Amino acid sequence: MPSDLSYNEKGLLLQLIEGDADAFAEVYDLYKDRIFAFAFTLTKSKEIAEEATQEVFVKLWEKRSQINVAYPLTPYIKKITYNYIVSFFRKVKLDRTLQQNLYRNMEALQNTHEDELLQKELNKLYQKAIEQLPQQKRTAYTLSREQHLSYEEIALQMGISKNTVRNHMTEAIQFIRNYITTHADLACLILAICIHRRS
Repeated sequence: MPSDLSYNEKGLLLQLIEGDADAFAEVYDLYKDRIFAFAFTLTKSKEIAEEATQEVFVKLWEKRSQINVAYPLTPYIKKITYNYIVSFFRKVKLDRTLQQNLYRNMEALQNTHEDELLQKELNKLYQKAIEQLPQQKRTAYTLSREQHLSYEEIALQMGISKNTVRNHMTEAIQFIRNYITTHADLACLILAICIHRRS
């Protein structure tokens, strides 16, 4: 059911929809801090959160005709924020330095309840990706990542050359990364960053 809005809030949104610049400025002042906080929670990066905040309000202005005055504005602009962060992760996933920074930022969330839930989802997706690997690649990858064997030890155990093990690992890592990013939401992209960082 729609949440009741105050008369002032509804009037402000109606003015915004009509393209009132003063109403937009007021909405910006009212919501910029909470959007920054939400973006910062997702990224743990002040710079990215600041950029996201600006971009979100640009999108809000562009999409103002889609605002439903029967509902509070916060969930709507949080959705815009989330979508922007997902898009941002897509664009920067090949930037290794930024990936490493974002990964370290995500590590800082490991003690939070939200991160525990996220980690469970990431692990499920990660395991699904491993299960999709061909048998030889899956065996080599599992021996390396779970049993921490060296390439030489894996080669001896599997009866293949060290170079073949290396090729299996390279292809397995690439497959897992691609599998995750093709199922991309924010969680998937974070995990892709983690895999890339370890490779």
